[in-house]
Amino acid sequence: MLNNWQRIEQIIKWTEAASVSAFAREIGLNRGENLYQIKRGNNGISKELAETITNKYPQISRAWLLTGEGEMLPDEALREKVEIPFYKVDAVQYIMYDADLAPTYNISFPLFRGSDFAAFSFSDAMMPDIPQGAVLFFQEAQVSAIHPGATYLVVSDSFLGIRTLRKEPESTIIRLVPKNKESYDDVIIDEKEIKRLFVVRGVAVNKSI
Repeated sequence: MLNNWQRIEQIIKWTEAASVSAFAREIGLNRGENLYQIKRGNNGISKELAETITNKYPQISRAWLLTGEGEMLPDEALREKVEIPFYKVDAVQYIMYDADLAPTYNISFPLFRGSDFAAFSFSDAMMPDIPQGAVLFFQEAQVSAIHPGATYLVVSDSFLGIRTLRKEPESTIIRLVPKNKESYDDVIIDEKEIKRLFVVRGVAVNKSI
């Protein structure tokens, strides 16, 4: 049976986080000290930490995380190989020329099962959340099902790029919000202008994909 740290380490490897600190940020911790205390054997996995991790990654068994009993991924399908088409170009370039592009190859990434494709982001508009050169995983979404606060690749006549979406109350107006406020301004469009929409399901940083 895996010990506390080995279970945390297995999850970090499964998510393909670049480091313990990167994983801590992914689950909403300000720093990785809590995790390093588990690695040193000073702390166990608390119920609060288990809840934090499984809220972010509901595929993971909370009982396994707390006790080590059973499987990390109870759903057998999640343990199967997942093939996602990867295009070795910027996501915006893929959208512009997708009819003429063939996948560079397929990549296996069970965490982002259901993604339609993966591609780079070379823009600095969403830094530091999405570093330049990160690989993003996208799933096509419906405008009617926009989740405010989520990040999307937006395709319209007037805009093509990756932004966090905010909806104006009782309105069809959508605000496209960059993370890098020093270099980019918000963009305002009507939801009727959106031709295609892809939610960013995940980000892989510093990986040789």
